[in-house]
Formats: sequence, C-alpha cells, structure tokens
Amino acid sequence: MRRIFHAYILLGPEKETIKKAKELAKTVNCKNALRYCDECNCCRRMEAGCHPDLFHVFPDGFSIKVEKIREVIMSSHQPPVEAKKKVYVFHEADKMTPEAQNALLKTLEDPPTPLIFLLLSQNLKALLPTVVSRCQILDYSRMNEGKTIPEDVKEIALEVIIRGIDFSKINLYVQKLTDAEAEADEIMEFIASVYRDILAIKTKSRASLKNRDLLDELKEKAKLSSQALVKAIEIVYSQIEAVKTKGNETLAWYNLFMGLKEQEVM
Repeated sequence: MRRIFHAYILLGPEKETIKKAKELAKTVNCKNALRYCDECNCCRRMEAGCHPDLFHVFPDGFSIKVEKIREVIMSSHQPPVEAKKKVYVFHEADKMTPEAQNALLKTLEDPPTPLIFLLLSQNLKALLPTVVSRCQILDYSRMNEGKTIPEDVKEIALEVIIRGIDFSKINLYVQKLTDAEAEADEIMEFIASVYRDILAIKTKSRASLKNRDLLDELKEKAKLSSQALVKAIEIVYSQIEAVKTKGNETLAWYNLFMGLKEQEVM
C-alpha cells in the first residue's frame, strides 16, 4: 500500500471524489489486502457508509460553520471504535467559513488520534492557504497514479517555475514541454506539487513535502505570498482541466505561463 497521509484535498466533481474518498477509507483500514479487498466486513461497511469510524461533514445551508468543526474536533479526540483510523469526509469543504477553517488547523496538522481527513472540493481558492498547505492535493478528475515524469522533463519545468526564464523565449519552453515524453497534465501535476510544497514551507506546515530533494530551491521561492501561491496552484489545475477537456496542449502551456507571470510566481 502506498503511503497514506492524514489530510487530503480531493479535487474534482463530487460524485468522483466521494468514490475516491471511499476507496481511501477502505485502503487505510482493510485488514486483508495491500489496497482493499471490498469483501471484508470493514470494506463493506465503509462502502455502505455505515461504519462507526466513518464520519461525513456536510454544509448546513450554504456553509460549514465553526460550530460543526468544533464538534469534529471533539470527536477526533476519541480513538477509533473498530478501524485502524477514523475517516472524516468533508463534503464541499470549500464552503467552510474562514472561522471554521481556522478552527480546524491545529487538528488538521496534528491529529490527536489515528485518523484521516478528506476534504472534497471543486474550488481550491476558497480554502485558506494554511489549510491547503497542510494537505496533500489529489486531482481526482483524472487518474494519474503510478506515472513517473522523466527527469529531463522535470528539469525543464523547474527551470521555468523556480529558476526563472527569459520571457522572450517562452515559445521555446512551450515547444519543449509540448514535445516532452510525458503527458501535459502529468507535468502540470508535478508543477502543482512544487507550488504546494513552497506553500507548505511558507506557512511553516509540518505536512510532508513531495519534492524534498528540491528543499533549498523551494525555500528561496517561499518569499512569495501565500495568496499568490494558492492562486498559482489554482491556475495550474485550471489548465489541467483545459488539457483534459479541450486537448490543446500548446494553448494550455501559454495560458499557464501567462497566468503564473501575472501572479509573479515565476
């Protein structure tokens, strides 16, 4: 089983993210398989939504209010009844009020008992930078697990977003990335992970870094504002969606670079 973190933001349509949330809940708690067996009592009850250690948090009207989050925090101090880890699924997590998000921060970063928080969202920019930086971001509008980006392609992406480029040569970089031996959305996922790591450093989060080998360079970029970094992540995911739906990789790369330049994060 791949490493499971204790806090995730699941991006994508709610129908898809709910499905993936159930899979994560089963993966972390199944006793019979490396991933999940879908046959044991735990898997069946997690799938059916009737496991005593599975909790769903829904908006109350148009928002998730701080009172609801305080209930979650109180509940999180109780150990799991049966499962290895309790699972909290936040539906439309971007509807948490700023006060609710701030109330969740400490528990999100340092859970008092074995648990996993799954924040389902279609609007990353509605979440506070401090929340985003404490979570692993998964784009479940498409599947990309197990795919590796070639190192030479990573170097091109890093040269653009971390080391800076002469913008008069943007055509050259667009051509390099369009011709790269990797899918455009995979490369953009890598770019998003770099910005997410910078945000984690910026906000002094203890969340695990996906690109720890780049730590010194990431620290240099942590001078950027938290708001700009969240916007950068949002821009990247918007172009991932554009590639997926429209298929024009060249246009997506131009739009990505122009958007990041406007935010002054390149």
